[in-house]
Amino acid sequence: MLQRLYISIFFSMSFLIASAQERKVIETNADYEFQSEKNQATQTQSQTRPQAQNQTKKSYQFQPYWSFGGNIGLSFWNQGTDILIAPKAYYNVSPQFLTGFGLTYIYSSQEDDFAKYSQNSFGPSVMGAFRPVPFLQLSAEYEGLQTNGDSTIKFGDREKNSYSYWNNALYLGASFVSRNVSFGVRYDVLYDSSRSVYSSAWSPVIGFYF
Repeated sequence: MLQRLYISIFFSMSFLIASAQERKVIETNADYEFQSEKNQATQTQSQTRPQAQNQTKKSYQFQPYWSFGGNIGLSFWNQGTDILIAPKAYYNVSPQFLTGFGLTYIYSSQEDDFAKYSQNSFGPSVMGAFRPVPFLQLSAEYEGLQTNGDSTIKFGDREKNSYSYWNNALYLGASFVSRNVSFGVRYDVLYDSSRSVYSSAWSPVIGFYF
């Protein structure tokens, strides 16, 4: 009885050892025709992981695109008013860089005890901007304006004078950006007080992007 039990235990242990060795060979042999489920899962994960990483990289790849918007400016000085309306088209080269072009219209007027005047200015513009961080925009913009105006002396014969001229401006600006709106100031490095529509080289600016 004991001898049969020992023989049964011996054959059982031999079968378990042989099974374990066969399973080890199947799992570790890469050239084996049939792989275990563990190896198949490992190989599937190793194959799909690079694909998932590539898909993730592709999903975050920036694509240049066009957007539209413009600037609005308003200033009051010495009983005068300046209104700026400038629609623009922007080409977003990267998340940090954009360029654009547009048209500018400016209405300006002033009146005091001796004289009054009003003028209209219009012309093209081209700009470039850099955003070192998402909320800050540094810009440079060239603007050429044709200005036509009339001035009237309030005393004497009240003579009315008309004038027309072209003016160049180069603005360097800094703006804070919040979603689709930017607001800040700009400075005209070519400022000429006798020709510019502004009384100062500094002017506020508000931008919209869609």
